[in-house]
Amino acid sequence: MIGHVLALVGIVVFVSLGFWQLRRLDEKREFNDSVEAGLAAEAVPLSEAPDGTTYRRVTADGSFDRGYEALVLRSRDGVSGFHVLTPFLLGDGSAVLVDRGWVPIQYDAPGGADFGPPQGEVSIEGLLWPAQDGSGVPEDLPDVVRRIDPEIQSAFTPYPLRSEYLVLTEDQAVPDHLPIAEEPPPLSEGPHLGYAVQWFLFAGVVVVGYPALLRRTVRKDG
Repeated sequence: MIGHVLALVGIVVFVSLGFWQLRRLDEKREFNDSVEAGLAAEAVPLSEAPDGTTYRRVTADGSFDRGYEALVLRSRDGVSGFHVLTPFLLGDGSAVLVDRGWVPIQYDAPGGADFGPPQGEVSIEGLLWPAQDGSGVPEDLPDVVRRIDPEIQSAFTPYPLRSEYLVLTEDQAVPDHLPIAEEPPPLSEGPHLGYAVQWFLFAGVVVVGYPALLRRTVRKDG
């Protein structure tokens, strides 16, 4: 009797977990759809996007500050390299960290003349993207940082940085010039579908395996 109860409880739990993962998958898909809609919308001035706004196409006027530029290790088409992260000073005295694109790994320090930004006042367009999670802020601003997170540069700049960063869009890149503009980070549905299938398989194992175990036990006792 206890075995029957445990088997039933196991089936109910596994099936419930499977449907829970499917609900998580639906939520993730709805989120991705809203992000894609935001990215497809017409660009708005950065000043109209409150701090913390993400997944929006924006424009901004200002100038790049290479004094606090850093690199973050990233590969492209199987080739090792870096993304160039440069603060962009705005008219109100604040700044937004801009991912200006990718350079090959031989450019292993910021400030390289081969991938400098435009000088003086410029207009840019890009996608606001949430900061990447990771470890704390280092004691000194290194040439190469572990993640794209404005919090790192803002610990050293004399001006505040927005909490999200801006991915420079491809049409803002200079042809045949480094850095190479990248697509924004891909949106993922996560592992929810795989987990759901896994839980349903566990339930199936109990449904099929427990009666088989009972029949084997009965034959043995008989």
